[in-house]
Amino acid sequence: MCAAFALAPMTARADVSEAGALSAGLLAPANASLQRALADIKDNKKRDDAVSKDVAQANPPGPHPPLRRPSLPQGFTYNLDVSFAYPLSNVGFNAGDPGGVDAGFGYAFDRTHRITAGYYEIQQVPVGFSNQNVPFYLQGFTGPGSNLPGTSLGTVNTGVVDATTKDKIFQVGLQNLFVIAGKLPIVITPTYLAHTANVGGHSDVQLIEFNGFPTTVRLRTEQEWLLPVTLPFLATPRMFGTFTASPQWLVHPGGVNQTNHVQLFLLGYLEYHASRSTTFFVQPSRLVQYNPVDPYPEYTPTVIYGINHNFTKQTFVQMSVIEGGATNYNNQWGIVSLTCQRLPCQQSQVAPQFSGLHAASVQIKFGLGSPTVVPL
Repeated sequence: MCAAFALAPMTARADVSEAGALSAGLLAPANASLQRALADIKDNKKRDDAVSKDVAQANPPGPHPPLRRPSLPQGFTYNLDVSFAYPLSNVGFNAGDPGGVDAGFGYAFDRTHRITAGYYEIQQVPVGFSNQNVPFYLQGFTGPGSNLPGTSLGTVNTGVVDATTKDKIFQVGLQNLFVIAGKLPIVITPTYLAHTANVGGHSDVQLIEFNGFPTTVRLRTEQEWLLPVTLPFLATPRMFGTFTASPQWLVHPGGVNQTNHVQLFLLGYLEYHASRSTTFFVQPSRLVQYNPVDPYPEYTPTVIYGINHNFTKQTFVQMSVIEGGATNYNNQWGIVSLTCQRLPCQQSQVAPQFSGLHAASVQIKFGLGSPTVVPL
């Protein structure tokens, strides 16, 4: 039984996929909108200065260029790319890269309102699912024919477990542009996010052990509401930076979720334009995850950093490193125990107990448009 369990694919969950999807689907469009608004404000200031100079020089009155009101990117925008990824951590086993695609679009209804939608696939292999020695129990007993507290059937290695996770995330948001005191643009984007996944080449349905009882959940299927507010803190010809704070909560709890209080997702972004075609970026965040296998939310400090390079105006390559790990699970990662539901034990009757998650991977994308969205 142990050999069969060790060699069989088993559903698992990964922990940094939403950071990547939110970066592409929420942050990138907001950043593009803020950069355009800041450019409009800068142009208006230059025109105001020119008009003041004309008045000071007592030039004859005449027509001046109209002021351009700050606005979101207008018209229809899109992005499309394919990607592959590899784990950077010691995961014990990698079944191969499932690959992925991203696609998104945006459409501005008017100067200050714009809808965005995107579909994102992100691949990862989390730590602690394929190389852990964990206690092995029989449901209802502490040991074989024994009631000694803390005694188990023994210790078993989780073995060659395929924990390759392909997260699939759909996101739709409505951007709203506000300009404070005529100088500080902010973007508020009410957002809906739906998350599903394939794990080990199969669905994310998994029998798990929770508080001593077996239960079946969909490990990576959830829906969330977010209300992100994004504002710039740095804008120079070479550098651009923004900060985002977003209350978020589940559309409805699922699995073993115990509460649904509003959580605060925090995200920073900084980019450096080395040239017209090459940009370096770093994106730290405090990611909040609340999967059906979590009784309470996971808090995951996450960092994404990398480089974008445009071959032409409409073709690009992006290489990024994504890493993060839960901080509120006592530094335990992956599977912490296995419980056989009844004898003779079949692989489908073995329920793992999960702890915090940690993953680190490198992702490479090839795409059309840009790593964010561009006009057709």
